[in-house]
Amino acid sequence: MRADVFIDRIEGDGVEISVVKHGLSSGAAHRYDTLENARAALVKLRFDPELVDRQLRNLSKVPPSFLLRFPEAEIADEVLQSLDFTAAVFQAT
Repeated sequence: MRADVFIDRIEGDGVEISVVKHGLSSGAAHRYDTLENARAALVKLRFDPELVDRQLRNLSKVPPSFLLRFPEAEIADEVLQSLDFTAAVFQAT
């Protein structure tokens, strides 16, 4: 599935990752309690580890709820399901 992926800071060291089917305005979000857990999920979504590290560093410099966007990506449904991104929007084709 073509998807847009965004991250934003939540309380503490937490990160929320949002995955939106390309062309839609909403999708699924999942919260991670630590940067390390968020990093692992982003790498599993097949983003380059250097890009992930750069975006996570940038995230620490912006106010909470500021969305940082990753490049549009093709993400396999199995990968989304393994990370609990199972919103109904992903079921529709």
